[in-house]
Amino acid sequence: MTYFPRRLALLLLMSSLCAWAGTSAPGADAQIAPLPPYTSVPPQAPEPTPAGSEIAAPGAPTAIIPGWSFTTELASSIVGSGNSVVLEPGHSDLVLFFDATPPAARPVEFRYRLTEYDNDWTVTPGRIAHYRRLPPGHYRFEVQAHTPGQPWQTAVAVVAVRQKPFLYQTWYSYLFVSLALIALAAQLLRQRDQLLKGQMGIVLEERNRIASDCHDTLMAGFAAISWQLEATAKLFKDVDETLTPAAKSCELARSMVAHCQAEARRIIWDLRDPHELTDILSEALSRAIDAHRLRDSVQTTFEVHGDEIPIAPGAVHHLVCIGQEAVTNAIRHSGCSTIHVALRYDEESLHITVRDNGRGFLFTDLAVRTGHFGIPVMEERARKLGGSLRVNSAIDSGTEVSVTVSFQTINYLPHQQHYIVPWIGV
Repeated sequence: MTYFPRRLALLLLMSSLCAWAGTSAPGADAQIAPLPPYTSVPPQAPEPTPAGSEIAAPGAPTAIIPGWSFTTELASSIVGSGNSVVLEPGHSDLVLFFDATPPAARPVEFRYRLTEYDNDWTVTPGRIAHYRRLPPGHYRFEVQAHTPGQPWQTAVAVVAVRQKPFLYQTWYSYLFVSLALIALAAQLLRQRDQLLKGQMGIVLEERNRIASDCHDTLMAGFAAISWQLEATAKLFKDVDETLTPAAKSCELARSMVAHCQAEARRIIWDLRDPHELTDILSEALSRAIDAHRLRDSVQTTFEVHGDEIPIAPGAVHHLVCIGQEAVTNAIRHSGCSTIHVALRYDEESLHITVRDNGRGFLFTDLAVRTGHFGIPVMEERARKLGGSLRVNSAIDSGTEVSVTVSFQTINYLPHQQHYIVPWIGV
């Protein structure tokens, strides 16, 4: 029964092979279709992960802020919760509580900071942050959790913190205090000006009294001496003894008295001048030169070079006296037609120059011995100020008187006081 099917299957297989062999030409090799060429497919690159979009590992702890307290850490309990906390003035302690969720079996580490107050994060295994005496302002408390050894990738818990200021810490209190200080300074300056004006009034009154006394006594005495000397000189002239030593001494005494009278008149005029007390040298010199213009026919010019620097009124008095004496000598003795006065300010000193176009002279000690004290007096005044006086003159070439004074010596003379009274009549 089983033999027949097997034999039938064998016959069918043999007939199929014969049919396939008959389709090929006799003696021809069988052609095998070649396989298609191999092409390698490049591996696909993974999609790039956007920067900062790291995803925390599943189960990573996330920080939370349950609440806060206004007491110390040792006896603290949560008294408030939410997204913001406001501290009234006088609250010196702020305790912030934080934790992690979900609870993890492994240790959890935290880092926190208070923006606008902390410079950097504070890393701690604890769960409390304590701040004391926060300055008034607005802050943000941020806290983050992670498992030690893992990056900080979890979300940041945030609470807004505001510390209210005291009244004296507000901007309007600062404005009020500033205005009050300005008003106080203005009042003090006003009182100082009134005090100075009162002192100036007292000084001017005393100067006028001294000037009146000098005019009534000193000038009267000089006038009497001058009359007596003139009478004596007339007696010598009547007896034709004008060349005797006694007559020459009498003439010298007359010259000295005349010079002293001129100096006394000028001092009295300065004492009675209410504008003489000033720290601006150019103004005082200009007034003195204007007075000469009114009295004399000599053309006088005045120039100022450089930036004006105020100096002590006493120094102004001495320098004006030097300028007046130089101008007076030029008018009396040089026979000039023009006088030029120049005031120059340098960085460290000032210079006064008085130049005329007169006949000039030869400067020797003979001028002092014959009763002319103008140049020695000017030298003495310049020496008191720590300066120097120079006189340049030649026959028919005019005369130039120059004085140079350093600002350092003017401001730091040992005997110079910051008062006006000691300078009166000096």
